[in-house]
Amino acid sequence: METLRPTIFVSIASYRDPDLGNTVRSLFEQAVHPARLRLGICLQRSPADDPDCGVPADLQDAYPGQIRVLEVHAAESRGACWARARVQTLYRGEDYYFQIDSHMRMVPGWDERLLAMLRLCPEPRTVLSTYPLAFTPPDQFSAEQLVTMRPKGFDIHGVLTLNSTLSALEQAPSIPARSAFISAGMLFGPAQCMVEVPYDPYLYFEGEEIMLAVRLWTHGWDIRQPNQAVAFHNYGPQPERPRHWKDQGNWSEINRMARERIAYLLQQAGAGSTESLIEIERYSLGRAHSLSEYEQFSGLDFSARLHLRSPAMAPAAAADIEPQLSARQRIFSDIWRRNLWGCEETRSGHGSTLAATAGLRSWLEQTWRFLGIRILADAGCGDLNWMQHLAPGLRLYLGFDIVPELVAELRQRHRNRNNMFFSEADLVTEMLPESDAVLCRDCLSHLSLDAAMLVLEKFRKSGARYLFASTSQQAESRNRWLTTGYWHPVNLQAPPFCLPPPLLSYYEGGDKMLGVWSCEQLPES
Repeated sequence: METLRPTIFVSIASYRDPDLGNTVRSLFEQAVHPARLRLGICLQRSPADDPDCGVPADLQDAYPGQIRVLEVHAAESRGACWARARVQTLYRGEDYYFQIDSHMRMVPGWDERLLAMLRLCPEPRTVLSTYPLAFTPPDQFSAEQLVTMRPKGFDIHGVLTLNSTLSALEQAPSIPARSAFISAGMLFGPAQCMVEVPYDPYLYFEGEEIMLAVRLWTHGWDIRQPNQAVAFHNYGPQPERPRHWKDQGNWSEINRMARERIAYLLQQAGAGSTESLIEIERYSLGRAHSLSEYEQFSGLDFSARLHLRSPAMAPAAAADIEPQLSARQRIFSDIWRRNLWGCEETRSGHGSTLAATAGLRSWLEQTWRFLGIRILADAGCGDLNWMQHLAPGLRLYLGFDIVPELVAELRQRHRNRNNMFFSEADLVTEMLPESDAVLCRDCLSHLSLDAAMLVLEKFRKSGARYLFASTSQQAESRNRWLTTGYWHPVNLQAPPFCLPPPLLSYYEGGDKMLGVWSCEQLPES
């Protein structure tokens, strides 16, 4: 059979999937020119248990020389990215690269559709990618719509997950629209994209798509989303198809090293371990564009886990749901019980000693008189080492802390004070009573950014007039993501908070000051 140009190399990583044969059949039968196709398949299966997971003999006979299979025993597999990298070893110089999954169906004329769309794009170094539409076997196909990828959110490990929205094809632009995101289940472009940006076999599954997007973009490839339907994907549960992470005992360790690799490449963490950075130069970011340029283009901030300057946590990782709620109390209770700040004078740490707060106490007394602060809500009050010298001068002092034993101790110690009351509270989820001012010193800097945002929203809704809060003195400094209980300077004037300059401030030393804002200036949901 005469080869038609241009040729398309189709990459399929199949893990114990009985639908592989149907996918292969659809590729050939729905193509305008099936002779142009060259399929590369990493067939991961257990021959004894998966006789139905291969390529049917009739297809191999019908398309001789067009189906290249690399068979691997399922027990030797290291996951989806490893398998996709193995597929790329079957590439033999074809003109275009088309990466799909092993449980898909193609629209009629899919090959010509993709080539026609690519010709519309103004940049020759362009790839097309989005999530395929859904189908339910054997033949229930969703309506053809425009699929737009967007961030779903960062998971608890800081790995960005993606999802999509649907809109009518009538709204599709005449030229495929630019995108910042890649779907690993449908990617098409000149084969040079695969040559320049080979698949990273040391990733596992989580983070596969965002890393491929960043690597392609920083290597100078324009990413666009198809403005026509191309393929359908079976997203439904498939109990007959074992997943790698259900099948393999070592997947969690592979995934852990992959996450460490991602954090290193996206500058979310420092140097990774030697085992997680194998061949890192070969699978690193490109030099045509920088990571910061990608962040500006996509609206992402990887180090702070923001999208469009707002916290972007996946629903399962949100700060106001379990298990984050119980984890937060456990973490701060452990810090208090074990005195992890290592200060002999106060378990609240060296910043709460009498010497460290001498000037601050004087300034607070004067400022409270000036602003008419008579009722104070102390959010994250700690052990009151220094505040006990100011609280008696207030009409009403309300102390709140997340550590139950600490609150019980404060109630006992100050039981004879008729103007001082203490309550156990998680500031992320609980509303404080109305007060003249909320004091939140050295508290937000121990919380994740999404948790800190929720705290500020609660302060605004409390009805307090003013907020006294610790912030970075450098207004231009960026915030970074923080694991709860650790510490990082927080800048309330930078995203995601974006507060104006404080009305009043007290310089505490180093990069730290205590600022005063009207609670009307705080963010609201």
